[in-house]
Amino acid sequence: MHTYYFRLSRTEDVADLCRISAEARLRYRTFPSLAHIADAPALTPVRFEACSVVVALDSDSHKIMGFAAMRPLDGLLYLDNISVRPSASGIGIGAKLLSAAVEHAESLGVQAVSLTTFREPPWNGPWFRKQGFLTMPGAYIGEGLKQVMDRQWLTLDATTRETLWRVLYD
Repeated sequence: MHTYYFRLSRTEDVADLCRISAEARLRYRTFPSLAHIADAPALTPVRFEACSVVVALDSDSHKIMGFAAMRPLDGLLYLDNISVRPSASGIGIGAKLLSAAVEHAESLGVQAVSLTTFREPPWNGPWFRKQGFLTMPGAYIGEGLKQVMDRQWLTLDATTRETLWRVLYD
């Protein structure tokens, strides 16, 4: 059984983060309506630089197994991306990374964590809902998040997407 530890990413981690982003997208090939996502470009270094990134590392190999990239947006914490290497999928690393993001949001004193995701694949919308996320009411979607959604809709079918949030306090 492998154990993992978590830390903030470092500059020298960015190449690995980009690779993990690309590897994690490959599982979309198993979902016919979203198979084209597997060929989408990996996240760029600029995207990681704009975020706080928590990484999960294997305690034995010290290899990065996954990450959660997040940033303040509209007075909330926006979960920009969470990805786990396919070889480490399904063993709880994603849930622990999500917990780290929620803890970060709590430390910032923000009301909620927000995100955009695909509605259908079990590792997207359904997984986040199991983790306590709900559909974000339109009245709470701020200008920054609207801009993110507008950018996504340039290349993604808006009907396949959803905006979720997990309220930390009212």
